[in-house]
Amino acid sequence: MIANQWQAHRGTAAAGPRGGAGWDPARGLRRAVVPALGLALALGLESGCQPAASKTAPASAKPAGPSKVTGGVKESDLAKLELTEQAEQRDGILTVEVKRQRVPRAVSYPGDVMVPPDRLLSVASPFLGTVEAPPGGSVPRAGTQVQQGQPIFVVKPILSPEARATLAPLLKEADGQVKAAQEQLKIMQTALDRAENAVHKEKLLPEAALIDAKANYEVAQTTLRNAEERRNEIRSIAGDPNAGSGMTTLTFRAPVKGVLQALQAQVGQPVPAGAVLFTVAELDPIWIKVPVYVGDLERLATDKPAGIGSLAAPPGVDVKLAQPVPAPPAGDPVAMTVFLYYEVENRDHAFRPGQRVGVTLPLRGDETSLVVPRSALIRDALGGTWVYENIAPQTYTRRRVFVDRVVGDLAALISGPKAGAKVVSQGAAELYGAEFGGQK
Repeated sequence: MIANQWQAHRGTAAAGPRGGAGWDPARGLRRAVVPALGLALALGLESGCQPAASKTAPASAKPAGPSKVTGGVKESDLAKLELTEQAEQRDGILTVEVKRQRVPRAVSYPGDVMVPPDRLLSVASPFLGTVEAPPGGSVPRAGTQVQQGQPIFVVKPILSPEARATLAPLLKEADGQVKAAQEQLKIMQTALDRAENAVHKEKLLPEAALIDAKANYEVAQTTLRNAEERRNEIRSIAGDPNAGSGMTTLTFRAPVKGVLQALQAQVGQPVPAGAVLFTVAELDPIWIKVPVYVGDLERLATDKPAGIGSLAAPPGVDVKLAQPVPAPPAGDPVAMTVFLYYEVENRDHAFRPGQRVGVTLPLRGDETSLVVPRSALIRDALGGTWVYENIAPQTYTRRRVFVDRVVGDLAALISGPKAGAKVVSQGAAELYGAEFGGQK
C-alpha cells in the first residue's frame, strides 16, 4: 500500500517542469519522500493497517495497593484479664507501685576464674629418695578432692652423712611451723570460748557463729597435728643412722583442703632433693580476673563488690557477690585492657579454674530510673520482657518493658508503665498462663 502511493506521487512530481515551484535539485528527493511517508501513514491508520496496540500499561496508571489489614491489635490494646476475688486469692496476686528512684549503675564484662596465687600449693621432697604409696592406701588421682592432712606420697630417703647434715635447717623450719600452729590453736580456742559465751549466756550472737568458731578450732587442731608429725619425721631421719638404707620414711600430706591439681611423681620413681611431688589447689574462695578496657577504668567503682554469674543468665540473676582484692598491676597492651581481681565464695565448687563467667561491675554514682521488683518480670518465647499492670480492680493487662539493669531485687527500666502505676509483683506467671490458656 505504501509502494502504490509512492508510485503515484512519483508520477505527479515527474510531470512538473524542472525548476518549477517546489523543485529543488539538491533536496527534491527529500521533499518528495517526506510527504509520501506522511500520506502513507495516514492512509494506513484509516485502513486499519496500524501496528498492534502495546500491552504496556500507561505510565499514569497506579500500581495495585497492598492488601487491606483489618483487626490489627496494638500492644496498648492487649487482652484484659478480669479475675474474681477468689482467683486472686488462689493465685496469690500481689501488686506494688512503679517507683522512680536512684539506683546504682553497672556494666557487664566477661571474667575468668583462676586459683588465687597463695592457694596453689606445691609440696616438694627435701632430700633424695624413692616415692611410694601411703601405707594401707593408694595415691589419689589428679583432680580428686583431698582433705587437709590426707597422705599423698611416702618417700624413702637415700641419705649420706653429708646429706643428713643438710636436714638441720629443715628441722628448724619444722619447729617454727609447730610453734606457729600452737599459737593459732590458742587464738582459735579463745575465739571459741567467746562465741560460746556470747551465744549461750549473753545471747548476742546467732548459733551459726558458734558453729563457725568450732570449725576454725578443729582446723587449727589438724594443722598443729600435721606440723608435729612432719617435725617428728624429719627429726627421726636426721638422727637415724640407718636412714641411708631406707629404714625411715617421710609421709607427704595435703597442706590444705582442695583439689589435687597435679602429680609430678609416680610410685617407684626416685626423686632428687627439691623435686615437686604434687600440687594442691584450694578452690574456696576463688578469684575472678576481669579484663577491663582502659577507657572504662575511671568510671568504674573498683572499691565496691561485683556480681558474678553465668554468661547466659540475665544481668543480676543468680549472682554471687565478689569482693575486690589487691593484686600486682597487670594488663594486656595489645587488647588495651587492665586486669581487676575479685574474690568470691565457692563452697559448692560452682566455679572452676579457667571457666568464663559474667561479671557485673558497679559504676561511680547513680541515676534515677523507673524500678519494679525483679519478680514482676515475665519473659516470652522471643526474649521480650513484660509486666502485668493492674488497670482496674481485679483487672490486669500485659505491658512491654525494656530493662536497663538488675540491681539486687529491683529491675531498672528504660521504658514501661508510668510511676505510680500498679504492677503484679507476685503471681505474674499465673496471669501469663491464664492469658494463653495454660490455666483454667
